[in-house]
Amino acid sequence: MFRAAITLANRYNIYVNGHPISYTILQTNANSIGFAELELVCRSITNATEPDVIGVVGPTSSTSVRYIGPFAGRMHLPLISYTATNADLDDIFNYPTFYRTIPSDILTAEAIVKLFKYFSWKTCSIIIGNDDYGYGGLKLLSEVYYANLTIGERLVFDPRFDKFQADLTQLLGKSPSRIVLVWANHSSSTRIIQHALNANLLSGSYVWITTNKIDFNTFEQKQWLNLNGILTVAPFVGNSNAFGINETLQKEAFDVWHNLSHDKDKIRELASTISLEAMYTFDAVWALVQSLNKSVFNNKSLSMNKSLTCFDCLLQNYDKYLDHLKNTSFFGVSGHVQFSKNNSDNCIYGVMYGLYNVQLTRLKNSRGKQEPTYIKVLTWYETTHDWTNSTDERHNYIIWPSNEHTKVPTDYPQLRGQHLRILVIDAPPFVIVRNSSTHDTERVDFRGDPLKTENPKVLIYGFVADFIRELVRYMHFNYTISVADPSTAYHSLVALLEEDNRQYDIVLSNIAITSDRMLKVDFSTPFHENTFRIITRLNPHSSSLSLFLCFNPFTWDVWATIFAVMIYSSMIIYVFEYQNRNIENNQFELKAVWTSIFHGIINILIMSGDIRLTTTSSRLTILGLYVLGIILVATYTANLSSFLTLNRAQPFISGIDDIKNGLLPFSRIGIVTNSAVSDYYIRNISTNYYTLSTVEETYLRLLDHTIDASIWDSSILEYAVNNYYCNELVVTGVGFIKTSFAIVVPKNWLYKTDLDVNILELRESQKLESLENVWLKYRACSSSSSSSPNSLSQVDGKKSETFSLDVLGGLFLTFFIITAIAFGFHIWNCRLNIINIFHQTIERIKPQIVQMIIRY
Repeated sequence: MFRAAITLANRYNIYVNGHPISYTILQTNANSIGFAELELVCRSITNATEPDVIGVVGPTSSTSVRYIGPFAGRMHLPLISYTATNADLDDIFNYPTFYRTIPSDILTAEAIVKLFKYFSWKTCSIIIGNDDYGYGGLKLLSEVYYANLTIGERLVFDPRFDKFQADLTQLLGKSPSRIVLVWANHSSSTRIIQHALNANLLSGSYVWITTNKIDFNTFEQKQWLNLNGILTVAPFVGNSNAFGINETLQKEAFDVWHNLSHDKDKIRELASTISLEAMYTFDAVWALVQSLNKSVFNNKSLSMNKSLTCFDCLLQNYDKYLDHLKNTSFFGVSGHVQFSKNNSDNCIYGVMYGLYNVQLTRLKNSRGKQEPTYIKVLTWYETTHDWTNSTDERHNYIIWPSNEHTKVPTDYPQLRGQHLRILVIDAPPFVIVRNSSTHDTERVDFRGDPLKTENPKVLIYGFVADFIRELVRYMHFNYTISVADPSTAYHSLVALLEEDNRQYDIVLSNIAITSDRMLKVDFSTPFHENTFRIITRLNPHSSSLSLFLCFNPFTWDVWATIFAVMIYSSMIIYVFEYQNRNIENNQFELKAVWTSIFHGIINILIMSGDIRLTTTSSRLTILGLYVLGIILVATYTANLSSFLTLNRAQPFISGIDDIKNGLLPFSRIGIVTNSAVSDYYIRNISTNYYTLSTVEETYLRLLDHTIDASIWDSSILEYAVNNYYCNELVVTGVGFIKTSFAIVVPKNWLYKTDLDVNILELRESQKLESLENVWLKYRACSSSSSSSPNSLSQVDGKKSETFSLDVLGGLFLTFFIITAIAFGFHIWNCRLNIINIFHQTIERIKPQIVQMIIRY
C-alpha cells in the first residue's frame, strides 16, 4: 500500500522539483529500541547519491518515535506513523512534526473503559509489553481513568526474552479480578496468549481482552478450542461513504495494489484481507502527497540541506509545506484524515472501534472442520462514545470463555468449583450439633436435613446448616465442615483466620461484626440483625398467694367511688319510684330501699333485672349505670388479665439500666469472656463480673443460683428459653446494642465480593427471612411460657399502671351529670305535687307564724 500510494501520486503527476516522487524502504528489527532506526534514517538523509528526503512514513513503534521524533522535529522533517499510538507523542514541543493516521491510545483507553462500563466491570489485571506502547496504555488507565477502572495486578512481558517479570499463574491467581487486559503489540499479544494457554489459564475463570489481534497460525490445531471466547478491542475501517471512506480513491488504490501484487483475485476479496496498518500507511503517504501538491504553487521547492553530520541537515522552504500538512483534511481509504496540532496529532474524526470475539466457525469445504475466527460483536463510535451491537445480526452475541453466550461473566473471582473449609461452633438455633457417640439428643432440634462434618459421627442442624445449603445452591462450591470445641472463645475463632497458614477459609456462626475484629479479618454482608438482651431467673416470690390480688386493677379510691355510686344511685331510684308505690308500713318501705340498691348493682355489673321501673328519671339513671358498668367491666377485665399474667412470674431485673444502676451486684452478673458481649460490658459497665466460658454455662449458673443475670445475643437466648428452659429462665428488658451476624473471612479474601452478592440475593428473595421464621421463631414451650414476661407490661419502655381515680374520674363525672338530668325530669314530672305540698306546708305553718307575730 506504501508503493501503491507513491505510484498513484505519480499517476496524478505530483512532482517534487520536477521529478516524480521516489521512495526508500528501510528494513528494521522489530525488537529494536530506536537507535537502529535513527541510524538508518540518518544514513539515508546524508547520502549524497540519494534524492532529498522530504518525509518519513513510520516508524512502526512508539519507542522508535521517541528517538526519531525529536531529531525529525529539529530538521523540520515531517514524520507520519501508521502504528505508533502512545499518547505521550502528542507533545508538540518534543515532537513538533510528528503525526499519525492510526487512532491514539487515548481513544483506545476510552473505548476499553466504556466497554468495562457496558459489562458492569470495575476491575482488571493488566499485562503489558515491555515497550512504550505497553507502558503508555498502563499510564492512561492508571492516571486518567483510575476512578472508572481499578487495576488489581500488573505484569510486564519482555518479548526479547519471551518471559514475564513474575509468575503468570501466581499473579493472576491472587488477583481480585478475573478480567485480564493484554496491552501489547501483535506479536507480544500472541506470545502472551500462548503462555496463558500453556498455563491452562484460558478457561472459564478468566476473560481475556487484547488490544491487538493474535495470530492463530502460531497455535496448534488441538489448541484452537481453548482460544474460544478471547476478546479484542481494535479500530476498524468502514466500507462506504457513510464511514468517511473515499471509495474512488480506495478503488484506485486497490487497483494499483492488484497490479503490483500480480494477484488475479477480485478487488473486493482483496479489500477484505487488507490490514488496518496498510490502510493507515496509504493515508500517511497520501497526506504527504497532498501537502506536496499544495506546496508546488509557492514557487519555493523543498530541498534538503545535506551535511556530513546527520544533525546538521535541515529541510529548506518547509514553512508552507508543514502548514499544509498541519491543516490536512481529506477522506482517505481509512476514513476522514484530519491533523490538528492545536489539540493533538491524531486522526480525530469518526474513529470506530470494534469488539472482536474469537469464535470457532465451520469453514466452507472443510468437512466439518472448525477454525478460530474474529467476529465483530460490538461497535464503539468516537462521535457517540458508546458501544452498540454490531450491525451484523448473525454475530451480535458473544461466546464467553465458559462457552456461554447469555450471562456476562463477573469481574470478581467466583466460588464456583472451589473447595471451602468451613468452621462452625455449637450455638442453637444457628448451629445445633448432634454427636451420635454421646447419645445426647435431649436438646437437639432434628427439624430439617442435617449436614455432614469431617467427623462422621457429628452432624449439624439449624439456621447455618440451611444457610450453607442455600449458598451452595446459588454458588456451586464444595465444602468441608469442622465443628470447633464448645469451649473455644469467639475471639479465638476469629483469630484462626489471621494466620497465613490457616486451616479454614471461613467461620460461620453467630459471630458479630465489631471494630476490633474488622482490623484483623473481613466480614461478609450481614445475614442476620441481632441485639444484646439480658437473661435471668424467674422470681418465685412474685407468684405468692394474695387475698386482695383481684382488686389490683383499680386503686382503692376507685373502688370507694364505685361503692358510693351504687349507694347514691339506689337512693335516687328510691326517691324517683317512691310516689308510684303503695307503702303500707315500714317493712315494705325497707324492701323498696333494698330493691333500689339491687338495681344499682345489677346495672353496674351489666346484668338484667326483672323489676319494672315506672318513671323516666329512674330509667335514665339506670341507662347511665349501664354505660358506666360496660366501661368499668371491660377495663377491669383487661387489666386483671394483665396483672394475673405478670404475677405468674417476674424476673429479678427489668433491663440493662438496672445493671448499670447497680440493682444487682456485678459479681452476680455472668459474662462469657473473649466475646463481643464482654467487650461491651468492660467498655461501658464494669470490669467486675462472673467469668463464664460458654453460653451453656450461663444457663447452668443461673439455675444453680451462682449468678442472677447474664448478657448474650437475643436470638440465642430467646430460642433457649422458648425451647429448653420453659418457666425457669426468662429474657427480660428490651434489646440494646444492635449487632450484625456475618461470615468471617480472611483479609483481602478473593471471593468476598461473590459471597456478598449472593447473600444479598438470598435476602432479596426472602430466603433468609424464611430461614429465620423456621429456626429463630420456633417454640417448643407452651405459648403461656413467654420468653419475656416483661414485654407484656411494656409499651415503648413504660410499664402499665393501676387505673386510679385520676384516670377514671371523668367517667364518674359523666354519670353524675346523667343523674342530674334525671333529677330535672323527676322535678318536672312531680311539679304539681311539689306545688301542693308547698301550699299545704304554708297553710300548716301560717297560724304558727301569725301567733308568733302577735306575741311579739
